[in-house]
Amino acid sequence: MSTFIKNSSPSLAKRIEKEITNEAVEEDKKVQHALKELHNLEKADKKGTKRTDKAEKALDKAEHKEDTTQRALNKAAKKHQDAVTMISRREKELEALRVKEEKTHAALNNVKVQVEESIREKDAREKERMRRLEAASVTSSYVEGGAEAANHSPENIRSEGLPATTKPTNGPQGIPEALTAQPRQLA
Repeated sequence: MSTFIKNSSPSLAKRIEKEITNEAVEEDKKVQHALKELHNLEKADKKGTKRTDKAEKALDKAEHKEDTTQRALNKAAKKHQDAVTMISRREKELEALRVKEEKTHAALNNVKVQVEESIREKDAREKERMRRLEAASVTSSYVEGGAEAANHSPENIRSEGLPATTKPTNGPQGIPEALTAQPRQLA
C-alpha cells in the first residue's frame, strides 16, 4: 500500500484503500464514458462524412441536371429564334408575292381593257367599212346597172376575203339602212 503511512491504524488503511479503489472505479468510469463518447463521435463523424458525400453527389447531380437543362433551354431558345426568323422571312415573301400579284392583276386588267377597246374599235371600223361598201354597192348598182352591182354583192365580198357581217336591208323608200343609220359613239 502506501509507504507514507507507517503508523496508521487498520481503519485508516481501509479507508485509504477504499478511497483509492473508489478513485480507480471513478477513473475507469470516466475512461469508459470517454471511450463511449469517442465511439459515438466516431460514429457521428462517419454518418456526417456519408451525409456530406451524399450531399456532394446530390449537388453534382443537380449541377449536371441544371447544365443539361440549360443546354436544352439554349437549344429550344435557338429553335424558337429560328422559327421567329422563318416567320419573318415568310411574311416578307408573302407580302412580296401579294404586291407582285396585285401588279400582275392590274396589268391583266389593263390588257383586258385594251383588248376590249381594240375589239370595239375594230367592230366600229368594220361596220364603217361595211356601210361604205354597201353604199358603194348600192350607188354603183343604181349608176351602172346590175353587172357592176353583182361584183360587189356581199357573197362576192366574202369570197374576196373581206368580212361581210351584215346584209344590206332596205329601209323606208328603198334606201339602205346603213346609209341612214347614225354612227355609234364609243364610250
